[in-house]
Amino acid sequence: MKTWICALGVSLGLVQPLAAQDSAAPLWSVNCSNQVNGTELICEMTQSIVLTESNQRLTSIAFVKSAGKDETETVLTLPFGLLFSEGLTVTVDGAEVARLEFLTCEAQGCFARSPVSQDWMNAMRAGDQLKIDGKNRVGDPISFGFDLAGFNTASDLLP
Repeated sequence: MKTWICALGVSLGLVQPLAAQDSAAPLWSVNCSNQVNGTELICEMTQSIVLTESNQRLTSIAFVKSAGKDETETVLTLPFGLLFSEGLTVTVDGAEVARLEFLTCEAQGCFARSPVSQDWMNAMRAGDQLKIDGKNRVGDPISFGFDLAGFNTASDLLP
């Protein structure tokens, strides 16, 4: 997994996308389980942005798919301090592919969830970077960048 570097202020005042350090580990991990209801296999591929200094997860994105179904859903886990009313914009290589609304916040952070359209999936399969843009609580822009290297290999493992 690549480790991401950023300076995180109290207000999450990031304006530039977070930058990655090189690492030999795969960026995307795939996990499957049937423990939700015992009969349905559900797989998710994930990537996290981790703070180098503390090894603490800042944000993560998961793409979730059930075996035998065509639908894929994304679930974002984001840090506290983001402006809910602005929502989130998802781009692949600078082209907007989706707009997301926040779902809720819990102890591990805030969540956004959305179906993934075929156009969005195709853009990620052909792209280099997925970026999530939002605003912090004072209205300053904040971006989270996810490297799409290895995305095709990992997404091919989803049922």
